Amino acid sequence: MSLKGQTVRIIVSEPWDWGENLFGTILSDRGGNRLVVKLTKPVVGKKLTSDLIELRPRYEKETFKPLSQYYSVTVGGALITENSLDFDYIIIGNVTLD
Repeated sequence: MSLKGQTVRIIVSEPWDWGENLFGTILSDRGGNRLVVKLTKPVVGKKLTSDLIELRPRYEKETFKPLSQYYSVTVGGALITENSLDFDYIIIGNVTLD
């Protein structure tokens, strides 16, 4: 089952002083180990400001398959740009289908 087009909520746990949850729509799910999400509003990082975030499972051998069963997955997230290799690692959190 493809996750493309599904809406997600990202609950940020690190940095601990992050002020709000993030919401967006999955643009691509590559091989179960990477999601690209278009956020509802841009996020300002240390190096980039973007509304695109790449999420990868935080733990080895974990995938995004539990999302299709409405479980959360612990992720690391990096802001990315559309046509560039630039990234800005910004969060650790949990992603769930919204």
